[in-house]
Amino acid sequence: MSVVSLSRLVMPSLATLASAYLVAMVVIGAQPVQRQLVKFEAKGVLQIEPQEVQRITLGRGGRQVVLARSGEGGWALEPGGAVELVVATHLDTAVKMLHRSPPVREIASEDLSGVDTRPFGLEEPVIVAALSGPGGHVLTVRFGALNPEGFLQYMRIDGDPRVYLMSRFIGAEWTAALEGVKAR
Repeated sequence: MSVVSLSRLVMPSLATLASAYLVAMVVIGAQPVQRQLVKFEAKGVLQIEPQEVQRITLGRGGRQVVLARSGEGGWALEPGGAVELVVATHLDTAVKMLHRSPPVREIASEDLSGVDTRPFGLEEPVIVAALSGPGGHVLTVRFGALNPEGFLQYMRIDGDPRVYLMSRFIGAEWTAALEGVKAR
């Protein structure tokens, strides 16, 4: 056999073998694992899924506004009345942030004994949000003052002796929602 006829047999055989290997990898091979990606895990203070929140009571000072989830993911005032899309967006964002965003820091009640907590602004909170789900009341949060650096905001959960430091953007979403309702 000559070299030319040997290469005529070897090259098609190698191509067939390579194709068979690729087909076998597609059929029985596992999908590549993206190890650099981290699986999302909600670590916020709201334990139920955001879409399960059916009713929100927002308050500041002596004023309270009650909002209920309506039809297609929107919100409506109770006892009746529509809210603007921008207000509904702020509400949805605020609920999602409470569910997904963990506190930056938790200050235990033992660490607060003997400390003047008035600068935290929790006695007269900037905003109070009470959330209810299908089973009734779920959570009430009180947002106080910003921390001295202005990046975080003090927050307390009713029935919990700890004080939390949360991203200021969470309280800002609740505040924007309430102010959007006030403007009507």
